[in-house]
Amino acid sequence: MSESSAYEYYQIQARFPATDSNPDDGINRKVFVRQDIDEWSSKKSNKKQVDLFILALDNFQKLDPKERLSYFQVAGIHGQPFVRWDDPSPEPMKNGYCFHSHVIFPIWHRPYVLLFEQVLYDIMVKEVIPQFPEAHQASWRQQAESWRLPFWDWARNGRVPDLAKYPTITVPSPQGGSVRINNPLFQFRMPTDKPMRSEGVGTENTWENDAEQEEYKNFGNAIGTSRWPDEEDQRPTSEGWRHGVVNNRKVADAFNAHEGYNDKNHGPAAEMVYRLLTVPMDYTTFASTNPTSKDQNVDEDLNIEYVRLTGNCRFTTICAAGHMGNVPVASFDPLFFLHHCNIDRLFAIWQALNPDKWMDNIPADNATIRDSFGKEHIVNENTPLQPFRRDAEGNYWTPEGVRFTPNLGYSYPELPRWETKYHQQDGTLDQVLFKENITTIINGLYGVSRDLALDPKAPTPEGVEAIDGGLKIPDFAFSVRFLKYALGGRPFWVKLYLAQEDGIQTPLTDLIAEVYNFSQKPELDGSSVCGNCTEGQKSRVKSTAYIPITPVLYKLIRGGRKLKSLTRDEVLAYIQKRAYWRVSKASTCSQLSTFIAANLLQNEKELPRYEVEKLELEIIGSSNDTKHFTNPATPPAFENFKKEPTITGGADGALDPELKQPKIDPPPALPRRPRANLPLHGSLQFQQTLKADSVILIESSSVDPVKPDDGVDMTQISIMDGKNDIIFHISIRRAQGQIIFNSKLGGSWGEEERIDIARRFYSEDGATILIHDQGEGFEVSIDWVHAIWFAKRAQGTTPQSIQYDLWNKEGTTALSEDLEVRTYPSVKALFLQKHAHEDK
Repeated sequence: MSESSAYEYYQIQARFPATDSNPDDGINRKVFVRQDIDEWSSKKSNKKQVDLFILALDNFQKLDPKERLSYFQVAGIHGQPFVRWDDPSPEPMKNGYCFHSHVIFPIWHRPYVLLFEQVLYDIMVKEVIPQFPEAHQASWRQQAESWRLPFWDWARNGRVPDLAKYPTITVPSPQGGSVRINNPLFQFRMPTDKPMRSEGVGTENTWENDAEQEEYKNFGNAIGTSRWPDEEDQRPTSEGWRHGVVNNRKVADAFNAHEGYNDKNHGPAAEMVYRLLTVPMDYTTFASTNPTSKDQNVDEDLNIEYVRLTGNCRFTTICAAGHMGNVPVASFDPLFFLHHCNIDRLFAIWQALNPDKWMDNIPADNATIRDSFGKEHIVNENTPLQPFRRDAEGNYWTPEGVRFTPNLGYSYPELPRWETKYHQQDGTLDQVLFKENITTIINGLYGVSRDLALDPKAPTPEGVEAIDGGLKIPDFAFSVRFLKYALGGRPFWVKLYLAQEDGIQTPLTDLIAEVYNFSQKPELDGSSVCGNCTEGQKSRVKSTAYIPITPVLYKLIRGGRKLKSLTRDEVLAYIQKRAYWRVSKASTCSQLSTFIAANLLQNEKELPRYEVEKLELEIIGSSNDTKHFTNPATPPAFENFKKEPTITGGADGALDPELKQPKIDPPPALPRRPRANLPLHGSLQFQQTLKADSVILIESSSVDPVKPDDGVDMTQISIMDGKNDIIFHISIRRAQGQIIFNSKLGGSWGEEERIDIARRFYSEDGATILIHDQGEGFEVSIDWVHAIWFAKRAQGTTPQSIQYDLWNKEGTTALSEDLEVRTYPSVKALFLQKHAHEDK
């Protein structure tokens, strides 16, 4: 038997109730329901099931990261460490698994969430329950069978779920009583207590050569996940970043940054979900931010992928500086799977309302995908959804196979297809009655604009027309379109504002909505890790979002903010005078110190207009006629969508000249300044040719000059050529009190040169080592003071890479665990660039 045929795949399969679930009923068969996490966890009757969930998740996160079914490996499917999952093939991985800006997006995440749920169930029945006394195991097993992963409805609940709020949580002990453990929903922490880079996460130079020289986020340094860390905790070498900082209060502040529109305090996210589920559209429009055509209508800018990235549903900003806001590591935050369970729920509700709409009319740039092997597949209902296997033979799940959630053993509260009250006399589902029930629920949960329009306590604005059974309302929106990879894959926000006063910008109070570009760098170390991203960058794919603003207008009218009616002419004139927009991206820690006006704006830096122009940004104003009905079982009608040229703009940032973003000339191009994070026991390829007069600058965030207890100590930095020769070597030996310089050519070390460590490092808070290639030899400066000149043993050699290591693998380094390495073509370039940044 071959090695591949002996391999046992992990099968993702449906779980059905043991009784009262008739297979002959098909998608109408009875299944257990995934519930809202706050509603589920707050009921005393569910306490045992909640405890079981927490215990299983705790065990899940403690599994060895090398195990296939460990939390680390399952989370890693979404991005880093970019390795194969559940696949014995020796063929190297050519693309990552996850799909964004693609019609596959919602259907790919469905088996992913199911996998997460199934692994937790397996842990419940195989690991957690057997620890309890045998007399109690049957009741625990009953709870496990009916358990389904809860969802986090961020559109209604503007905060982190209650179960995820605190760092510790109380659970029952198998020996009796209770015990307090680290809360696995609060944070994921590496069970090995080693940084994530030990398993291949975050080792790349993520944003080298950024025009602003902004500090990248080294997720490889992290032992625990972060959620909106403070300024000082974003430094890659800080203890806060290393162990992870969770600021759930800031998450709540961000959710509540937009004033609620109705008495339920619902904001933009609820209204966007409402439109997503009620505006007519086909599957390809619903599924992805990618435009279906270059001249698509504004109503086609609606899609499920942007809804989760827009408005006060700032799940990605939980934060952009933390894990969940960055595609390659987003799934390590435990809230990720609760969030995607909710995305799956919205998808399932849309499917129930549109049972005949499926994967046809796929746009040309979404018509194929490349799998992890680089093989191209036609996108249709039979496309393999790697890496999710459905049987022992290793066949992948397909869109058709996971199309309906009841076939997968679960459903959602809004979709009880098995209840007899929705069935006709012949036993078939009464689609009309079923849809009316769903519509009633949607109107109650998310119908912000409907609540405002039909509010009996508020006067009806001019411009609103009474119709049979309801009201006809002028409805207004902005479509946002931009090049997804305009900044090389770096995430950014497009923020929309309405000025409270003529010509005056007050961003904290003017903000009405924001769109987040959830993207990633398509390549890592010169190889594609996201084939979909690479193709998107080449084809200049655009992302789209649709922002309804009628609830904002209602709020302005009722607050006496100079808008008196909803008549088309008055609204267009009001918007034209007051609408403006800006683009921002994550700031560095140093930049944050000058811009901490509020938590909402922390971690962001406004892009100048010359940078915004790269996005080919379009802000397209539009209007339509909306009808809301007093009967809650009647869906709203959105009709006559059309663009409004008078409230449409682009990179200039506003419609009124007083609010436009100033146009400034871009600064002169700075010398190429590659920067990278060089971890201990790691190596780094130089990204430019280093000739005579070039400079290698090595910076450490700390220095430990104390002699180690074991007396064996060599912190080593080696400059390599392309032939594995060490053309220059630095060894810091605290035990000997010396720094040794040497080279190793053809396997032989040369003659050492030594200097004393004493007084070489001026501060324990950091050090700078400068290596200047002077042709005949290297001049070394430590903390900008000359240390030694070392003659080259071989002329004409070219530095190709740098290595950082310890001679004693179990020892400690004299420097920080990560070094920042920069290269410059000359000393002049070094000091010109240093001076340029000091002047900023």
